[in-house]
Order: sequence, then structure tokens, then C-alpha cells
Amino acid sequence: MSWHHDKHNPHTIISPATLENVTKNPFRSDIERTFLHIDMDAFFASVEIRDNPALEGRPVAVGGSHGNRGVVTAANYIARKYGLKAGMTAVEARRRCPHAVFLRVRGEKYTYVSAQIMAALERFSPDMRPLSVDEASLEITGCLKLYGGAVRIGEEIKQLIWSKFRLPSTVGIGPNRLVAKMAANLGKPDGLLVIHSEEAAEVFAPLPVDKMIGIGKATTNALNGIGITTLGQLAKAPDRLLKSRFGILGPVMKKLARGEWSGRMRKDEDRGPIERSIGHQRTYGEPISDPAALKAKLVALAEMVARRVRRARMVGRVLTLTIRYTDFTTISHQSVLPVITDDEDELILHAWRLLNEALEEKRKVRLLGLSLGRLKSKEKHDRQLDIFFSNLKLKHEELHNALDNLRDRFGERVIARAMGGRWEPRK
Repeated sequence: MSWHHDKHNPHTIISPATLENVTKNPFRSDIERTFLHIDMDAFFASVEIRDNPALEGRPVAVGGSHGNRGVVTAANYIARKYGLKAGMTAVEARRRCPHAVFLRVRGEKYTYVSAQIMAALERFSPDMRPLSVDEASLEITGCLKLYGGAVRIGEEIKQLIWSKFRLPSTVGIGPNRLVAKMAANLGKPDGLLVIHSEEAAEVFAPLPVDKMIGIGKATTNALNGIGITTLGQLAKAPDRLLKSRFGILGPVMKKLARGEWSGRMRKDEDRGPIERSIGHQRTYGEPISDPAALKAKLVALAEMVARRVRRARMVGRVLTLTIRYTDFTTISHQSVLPVITDDEDELILHAWRLLNEALEEKRKVRLLGLSLGRLKSKEKHDRQLDIFFSNLKLKHEELHNALDNLRDRFGERVIARAMGGRWEPRK
């Protein structure tokens, strides 16, 4: 486990990360896949403090601003020292910290800032998944050489978020999304923590079971009832005992305690084509009503979807467009493509057609999503390829391979269609 703290940033908050030496090389090359989890520190409260510097150094809670009504939605770390936390009633929060500043929740403001941050994170990896308004997961396996290693990517992300948005964040890095998120949780606030695959179980072992993602209060009480209070005890518990008490969930929790993935987020190439599709979606800070601008956004989405499909050695037949308006009305429009494909040109043309059919005139769009489903193995499809189209398909594949190799080596935005508006010169 490697703790890291940015000594060159005078604005970073001193955290436990400064108290432990880095004992392992963070630039290891023996981890097959590497994931990064970014978690904004006390996001709502941090946005409010950024926009009102007079709040700096004071306990701040977002929510519960109407006297004794409502609940706390977020609290900064100063307020947390007094016991304030999300979900606490305003009455209890004021009792514990009467001198705290209580602010009303401004959801649209936080959504706008979140969309800006998520868009900024796209430059670091083509596989960037927003998980909530203040969290995102990135697979950075193919980007390590480009940036000089996982820690360097984490440093650049933290510095970008601070310099561009003036907001603190924590980065966790691990061999799967679970370990990366746990690393982010353990690295807070304003830290950067790397947990390698072979040390995850050891790092998790002393933690209470309720620190594990997915284990709630009721399950914690049930585990405590059979003498299991730490993740180390859970990792060593007999399968028979866990199955008898929790059914199939028992062995799953045991895997989580060891830092192993539960199987719900496997590699794309390891999944059966029936059980999933491959897609991307983006929430926009400034809602969009111009059809031409929406088409440009679909170009970028189609490029990312096609690249992931090709990486998984799959091809697909069903294209699904998702549109969410500013009133949160969400619609999906689907089409069976004339040919099975992994070609972004095909996806772009049919995505535009779906948009023309589904878009309601003058309504502002908050989110666009695009996914390709009914997937099958590319190798099986290639064996069935019509001989008359094989030469044309080969040329397209050579072009796509060249584009994918460029993006793997130099970053997602090194080359893109101008109509997608994603290319920008490197500084």
C-alpha cells in the first residue's frame, strides 16, 4: 500500500497520507489492469466554500437550513469533527454544532460543476464512468506509459481539479474498481492511495465490516451476531457458515473482504454477449437544445463506444439512444442496424437518425447516452463475412486499428472527428 501526498501544492490539506512512507514502487508493471477512483471531498460543502471564501475554516453543512426542518445532505470535514454527517436531522445537527453554517441545497449548481469535472476527466482515459455526482471510475491500464505511471495520473487529476475548479479531491488506485474505491475511502481527505492486488486483503483485514462497500447496517448487525466484526474475520470465515446465514451473498462478501471482484463488473471480453451492452453517457453542465450541437456530442459518444467494442473483440447489432431532458424526463430510442458492426461511422449515422426521430423540438437536453447491444464475438462474425465486402472491411479495420493505437499511446483526444468537437491541442 502506497500513500502519496502532493508536497508541491500549498493548498492541499494535511492528511494521514503524510504520516506513512511509500514502501512500494507505485509504477509496478505486473498488475494486469489498473483502475483509478476519484472522489470529491465533501463536494457540496466544498463548492459552497469555494464560492464564498468567508466560510473557509468554519463548520459548514449543506441542508437543514430551514430551522429545525430537513436533513443534512453534506458537511465539510470541520463540521464532521462535531459529528455532523449526511442524513442527520437538522435538529440533531444544530444540537451537536450550534455554531455551524447551514446552507440550502442548490442541486443544479452541483450538477453543473460535476458535469464540468466529468468532462475534464475524459482526457485521461476513454473508459471514464461517472458513478455519482461526486465520484468517477477510470480504467487507466492503457494510459500508464503515456503519463508515466498510475501515481502520476492521479497527481495530474488532483492538480487539474484544484487548479481549474478550486476543489479538493481524493484518488484511489487499485487492480479493480472495488479496491480503487476502497483506496479512495481510506485516503480521504485530499490524499492519493495505491493498494496493490496482493496486499488488499491485508489492508482491509483490520477494518470493521461496515467499511466495506455494499455492507450496510442490517448486514453488519447480522455479521456481528455470528462473531464477525472485521473484514479479516470475514475473509477467513467458512463458506458453509456464510451460506447458511446469508445464502449466495455470503461467499460474495467474503470475496469483497479479500479485495476480489464479486463478478458483477467483469472485463467486457469476459462477459457473454447476451448479458450486457457497451455504452457511454454524458451529463452536460449547460443543457443543449441545438440539434447540431447534440449531433456533435453523439459523434464523440459513438467514437468512444466503437473503441470499447473493438477492444472487447465484439460486434453489435442493436443501437440504443438515451435522452434526458432538464425536467429529468428520460426516453430511450432503439434501432436494429442493417449490419452487425464495430464501425463508428455506422454508429454515428444511425445515432443521428435516432436523434432526429426522438428529439422533441426546443427542449433542452441534460444527458445523452449511446450503447451497442446484441453483441457477438468478432472472430465468429469475421468467419461469416461476405467475400464481396471483405476488402472494404479490411481497409476500415486497418484505419480503426491505427486510430485506436494512436489514442492508446497519446491519449483519447489526440485524434478525433472535427464535428465531434473533442480534439484540442496539447499544452
